[in-house]
Amino acid sequence: MEPLQFTSLVSMFFANCSRNDFGGWYKRVEGQWLHYSREFLRDSSIYLSIALNSRGLKPRESVGIIAPSSPEWFIADIATQINHAQVAPLFPNISSENFKFQCEDSNVQILFVNSVSELETPLKEFLPQFKLVICIDSNSELPENAIYWNTLIDEGKELAETNRYFSWVDDQIQSIRPDDLFSIIYTSGSMGAPKGVELTHRNMLVQIQNLLELYHMNRKEDCCLTILPVAHVFERMAVYFYTLNGVRIYFGDTPKNVATMLTEVRPTVMIVVPRILERLYESITIIGDKARGPKRLLIQNAIKLAKISEPGKRRSPMQRIYDRLVYRKMREALGGRFKLIVSGSCALNKSILRFLLNIGLPVFEGYGMTECSPVVTANSPNSSKPGTIGKPLAHLQVKIGDNSEILVKGESVFRGYHNDPEANSRAFTEDGFFKTGDQGFFDSDDFLNFTGRIKELLKTSTGKYVCPSPIELEICRHPVIEQALVIANDRKFTSAVIWLNPEGARRLLKFQKEEFSIEKALQSGRVREAINRHITRVNKKLNHWEQIRKWTLVGDELTTESGLLTPTLKIRRKVAEAMYADKIEAMYK
Repeated sequence: MEPLQFTSLVSMFFANCSRNDFGGWYKRVEGQWLHYSREFLRDSSIYLSIALNSRGLKPRESVGIIAPSSPEWFIADIATQINHAQVAPLFPNISSENFKFQCEDSNVQILFVNSVSELETPLKEFLPQFKLVICIDSNSELPENAIYWNTLIDEGKELAETNRYFSWVDDQIQSIRPDDLFSIIYTSGSMGAPKGVELTHRNMLVQIQNLLELYHMNRKEDCCLTILPVAHVFERMAVYFYTLNGVRIYFGDTPKNVATMLTEVRPTVMIVVPRILERLYESITIIGDKARGPKRLLIQNAIKLAKISEPGKRRSPMQRIYDRLVYRKMREALGGRFKLIVSGSCALNKSILRFLLNIGLPVFEGYGMTECSPVVTANSPNSSKPGTIGKPLAHLQVKIGDNSEILVKGESVFRGYHNDPEANSRAFTEDGFFKTGDQGFFDSDDFLNFTGRIKELLKTSTGKYVCPSPIELEICRHPVIEQALVIANDRKFTSAVIWLNPEGARRLLKFQKEEFSIEKALQSGRVREAINRHITRVNKKLNHWEQIRKWTLVGDELTTESGLLTPTLKIRRKVAEAMYADKIEAMYK
């Protein structure tokens, strides 16, 4: 491992702001892209850090941020680090119970919010407990203990000219050490109570420095679109990786506008979760339904070939024809400039991955966890095997332990869970490897393959074990299925809750948008027959105790707001089981 280029993320950030060829950052507001120059980013971070210090922020205290992804988010992050404090990211849809626990556990004294009106009512009740609440939106209502962002920046600007703070910022930055705490990030808690993951500057710096070897960027040509919540370590790490490269970053407003933003920004790099790629797949393939006559047949045949061809092999003459006539236009609809799309958080549907690769989109899957900052393995332009989760990063040791568990050791692995010695004692092996709780295996080409979560292993009442993740992925390969939840724990047979994909169902039923409704699709014999045939095909690949004997179809929308999805758009098993308890019980009567 080569020496660290920087001693902290703060020094790296300011080094980037000093580059004459750094084009700054952008934020989408009401359909317009606002520009944040390198000088503005530098000065705002300095002024905010001084203001926070004058307001009493102490070393090792935590600052909470509960706001959408934006340049302000990172300015607050950098300003906090200058004070030798750390950010504890909070998600807008967090439960009041988890909000209270995380703030108290990490000792949050100062809280950043975008607007008080965006908080759920139970969260508003906790605001008086903080030393200071900072509202980024100048139109937000202002609690008694609150101040507007711009007012605080002005306060810091005025203080910056005093003797006390003349050299304070430089001294603070120089005294940050690589092994100082950078952030406390709480796991999403999809399988239980959240745990505070302690990450250091070294963890993050080693991570992004090693990723330079896999993903090369051109400071003048490349630009990155960020659409995932930076409160999650995956996107936060990505923004710091972009910062190390000195490329332009565009902070999107909402993933729902991703198709529009792609044509506006024409990014070359983007980090995604599978659900976003699934939505893009639907928007791309729908053009075949809108076409008429010979053009419709051409597009449908091109789509069909892209779904079944093996990626990476020499293109057939027909594929080259389709590329000129169809695939190129599909790429242009997504901006037409992608050279890198990295997918993580959970496995991508293999059929969709095959299609995207065959139309020329450079999609690379990886694997990681919050505790590993987060990347463990990744496919890359120089080393890729579709369907796997890639090879380990160069600085990491990865091996397979008991029960096929993936074990990880290296400088980007966290130092432990905050205030949880019991969890720490269980988290590592005797020889220092972190126990991920995930199962996998290395194939003959040394690529890692993911097979499931150990904690998610389900045990039937007959004593047989069922691993739900691969079964759910297989079920979701049908276009009318949005998501699936396998049920088997303490049950006499395996069943599934299946969420309808409205767009897939509409296209199967050949309805116009104005004719279609979720209710019609749920009652459609044709939809149910299609799902039945698909389940039969899936069952042929499974052991008899794993086979889906019954299933129930639901039309509810899967959202983070409903509590069904984690912030990285993975399904919350316990919440879903509780929400659909009656339907589940009905399958076993």
